[in-house]
Amino acid sequence: MSLHDWIIFQLIDSRNSGGIETHILNLSGWLKRQGYQTRIIFINDYGPHPLKDQLDEAGIEWQTSEGWYSLYKLLRHHPAMLATHGYKAGILGRITARLARVPVVSTYHAGDLGEGRLRLYSMLDTLSAPLANQVISVSPEIANRLSCDCNQLPNFVSTGGYRQNKGKKIAFVGRLSHEKGPDCFAQITATLSSACKSTSKPDEHTEVAVFGDGPMREALQDHYPHLHFHGQVDMQDHWDDVGLLCITSRCEGLPLVALEAMSRGIPVVSFAIGALPQLIQHEKNGWLIPPQNFILFQKVIQHWQQSTATDRSCISLMAYQTIRQRFSCDVVGPKIIDVYRQALPALAQMAERS
Repeated sequence: MSLHDWIIFQLIDSRNSGGIETHILNLSGWLKRQGYQTRIIFINDYGPHPLKDQLDEAGIEWQTSEGWYSLYKLLRHHPAMLATHGYKAGILGRITARLARVPVVSTYHAGDLGEGRLRLYSMLDTLSAPLANQVISVSPEIANRLSCDCNQLPNFVSTGGYRQNKGKKIAFVGRLSHEKGPDCFAQITATLSSACKSTSKPDEHTEVAVFGDGPMREALQDHYPHLHFHGQVDMQDHWDDVGLLCITSRCEGLPLVALEAMSRGIPVVSFAIGALPQLIQHEKNGWLIPPQNFILFQKVIQHWQQSTATDRSCISLMAYQTIRQRFSCDVVGPKIIDVYRQALPALAQMAERS
C-alpha cells in the first residue's frame, strides 16, 4: 500500500480566510494534481466561508465534522492519515488520531502565541506537539519552542508565469491586530506622507492602502486619515494595484502574504523577524529592516518611490524568481510528502519502499 492509497485528511478550525487557509488550499490543490487523495475537515461549521468556495472551485472535497467522535469514526473507517493546522485542530486532532490509531502530522504556522485565552490554547498546542508522529514548522523560531523533533519546511505558493509588477500602492495586507503591527505601518507612512506633501505635487502621491480587518481598525481610522481602508477582501482582485508590500509585524513565522506578493513580482520591505530573512535578500529581492526601526523603514519606501522603472523591474524579477526556485508548490510539496511517509506505520513504510 502506497501513500496514494491513503486519504490525507486536512483538519482546520476556521472562521475567516488567512495564511493557514491559503496554505491548505495550495497544498490540497498540489496533492490532487499529484494523484493523492485529500479531504478538508472543518471542526466547526461557521456558515459561508471563502475557503469552502475556493475548494469547490478547485474540485477538492471538504466536509464539516460533527464533534470529535464523528472525526474518530471517520478516521477509523478509512486507510487514513491526519494533517492538522492551527492550535484547535492540532490539540483535538492529535488526541483523536491517537485514539483512532492513525498517523498524524501537525504543522505549526503561528509565530505569535497570542494573549489571554488564545495564549493558553497556544501553549497547550505547543506542549502536546510530541503526540504527533511528525511535526512541521514554517520558521526556526517556531521550531525552537517545540519540545520534539521538528521538520522545518517553509510556506509555499502556486506560481504562474512572470509578469512585471506595475502597481503603485504601498500596502499593508493582514489582520489589524497588535502582533501584525498595523499601527507601526500607520506611523511609518504618516510621517512619509507628511514629507511627501512638502516636496511633491499632489498627483505624485501614492495611495497608502490597508487590506484586512480586525480589532484595531476603528482606532487606526480615527487617528490616521492618510490610510485607505479596503476591508477584508479577496486579494486576487487587488494584487495588480500593489507596488510595494510592507510587513511591520512584531512577530512572524513565514507569512504567506509575503510569498503571494513576491510570486507576483511585488517586492517586500519587512522587519527582519521570523523566517523572513530566509526569504528576503536585502536590496536584491526586497528589503530587511532591523525590528522597530521606523526611520530606516521609511527611507526604504522613499527609495522605492524614487527608483527608476529599470530598477523596479530588476527587483520585481528577483522577487518572482526567489519564489519560483525555493518557495513554490513543486519545490516544497515533495518535501511535505516525505514527512507524511515518515509518519505512516512501519508496515505501510515497507510497502511504500517495495
